Amino acid sequence: MSDQPLFWSDQLAFGVTRKFQDQEEYVVASGISPSGIVHAGNFREIITTDFVAKSLKERGEKVRFIYSWDDYDRFRKVPSNVPDEWEQYLGLPLSDVPDPEGCHESYAGHFEAQLEEELEDLHIDVEFIRQNQMFKASKYAELIKKAMNSREKIREILDEYRKEPLEDGWWPLRVYCTECGKDYTEIEDYDGEYRIEYYCKECEEDQTVDFKENDSVKPSWRIDWPMRWHYEGVDFEPAGKEHSAAGGSRDTANEIVREVYGDEPPVHQMYEFVTKDGAKISSSSGEDVFTISELKKIYTPGMIRFLFSNTKPNKAFEIPFESEEVFQRYDKFDTIEETYYNPDNLENEKKRKHWKRVYEMAMVEVPETQPVRVPFQHASFIAQTVPEDEWESKAIESLKRTGHVPGDIDDEGIEQVLTRLEKAKTWARDYAPDEYVYKINKELPAEIIEELSEDEKKAVTLLAEKLEEAEFDQDELDGEIFNVRDQSALDTGEFFTACYKVLIGRDQGPRLSRLILSIGQDQSRKILKQAN
Repeated sequence: MSDQPLFWSDQLAFGVTRKFQDQEEYVVASGISPSGIVHAGNFREIITTDFVAKSLKERGEKVRFIYSWDDYDRFRKVPSNVPDEWEQYLGLPLSDVPDPEGCHESYAGHFEAQLEEELEDLHIDVEFIRQNQMFKASKYAELIKKAMNSREKIREILDEYRKEPLEDGWWPLRVYCTECGKDYTEIEDYDGEYRIEYYCKECEEDQTVDFKENDSVKPSWRIDWPMRWHYEGVDFEPAGKEHSAAGGSRDTANEIVREVYGDEPPVHQMYEFVTKDGAKISSSSGEDVFTISELKKIYTPGMIRFLFSNTKPNKAFEIPFESEEVFQRYDKFDTIEETYYNPDNLENEKKRKHWKRVYEMAMVEVPETQPVRVPFQHASFIAQTVPEDEWESKAIESLKRTGHVPGDIDDEGIEQVLTRLEKAKTWARDYAPDEYVYKINKELPAEIIEELSEDEKKAVTLLAEKLEEAEFDQDELDGEIFNVRDQSALDTGEFFTACYKVLIGRDQGPRLSRLILSIGQDQSRKILKQAN
């Protein structure tokens, strides 16, 4: 691979190998606190890390991608979709809070299981680490001890970025009470080794804990993050813009890992927010969260990866879901895929190389032959106008007639088309604007017949008779349609409006020849004849 890669994740991978040279294994990391549903915006951190992992592997490096569930974080607030009585668990580790739905071992486990299942078909090779298990096994005891004994150094680093200095009684550690399990505690004394004396406000009594033997302590986030970089040997980890801002947790973590743990911070990449239909994706505190499962309803795994591979992490972008912008995303993917298999079609060498990497990162397992793709807009029309149980026969035949699929399409190609029809139908049925929702008038409503003028009835009847004469391809049918228009007493706009109204109950629609061939000439003829 070139020493000056073009694609953004290849550039980051190159930077990792330059900073940390000749390592037997590179560690890339990501993670989140499972305080609620992990939404599609959070996915950007995961997929960014995955792209860098794959770029490293393509450089011939051994890579370990770890994802930390920060489920030893405290339960801070009760989301709107959780019963109010869960307030009794505030202050406990997320891993110790019961699952409100009763289907998993804990509150944290519920959301962890959901994301892990959602990632299964997205070609992400990741190792999940549950931090509650790490802390409860006292894996970080020595590093916590080092942080406690470096209290003043850490305070100095944090105060550099604070408007007000930390209070005199501050410690870089929180204690979960060994009696009540909550962190409403204050450290009163530390012996320099592992023994801490603390006061629990909930229990209203003094307690003692040995954090080498007990599972009850956790550093605050700004110390916890660099501590785990050092423990896991992390070489790359992205962070959102809020953590990446000047003086944010990324800056303080860099200093702490150097000054306290004598280690170099991992290569960093800031990632921007992702929006849905132009609006910020809601937080994990409510029910109406835009999840990866929701995203999968209209986007295939390859398309989901493409949405992220096609945009650099430091650029905000929108995921269209309930607008016709969905067409553009699918069309762009199809164009890039077409160029991948037919590179000579694009003269711009730089763009061709960039698109090649965009596609490879999206697909991961690139098909040996070019897949069969139907434009998403037309797929949404076909998916609505042909019964789903007849897609493999009537829909495929319709697409052959309109030239959207080859006449000799094989089983694999049919499966690719059916998959897109499935996504397109879901979009049209549940999310599409009204103008893209179609219904074929197999039985023409009486009110439409009554609305038609005599000239309109004669025109559509004339078209119906023309459809009886022969089987036309699309170009031939275009010519016949305009011949009928010329023979009628209607102008162009009136003629097409009448045809659309009879066929689909709308004043306009897709190209009329394509509409007729999609419905089928015989079925279209029967509908048109009902007008008279």
